Amino acid sequence: MNVQFLSNEEGKKTAVVIPIKDWEEIQKKLNKEEDFWEELPDHVKDGIAKGQRQSLDGETRSHDEVMQKYNKYL
Repeated sequence: MNVQFLSNEEGKKTAVVIPIKDWEEIQKKLNKEEDFWEELPDHVKDGIAKGQRQSLDGETRSHDEVMQKYNKYL
């Protein structure tokens, strides 16, 4: 891939120029990304949904609280 950089007056890189063929390949790869949600087992989806509900209901713990409780396992 032939990459060119554009820079400002201070020499800081501000942009990248690549051949259109390479750009089109990148776009194809990005558009092919599939949503992995449907591949997750139901128990994982249920756990995520539970965590989201708990968060919305304000049932959260700070990082410090969690670390105090579980630090002994690290």
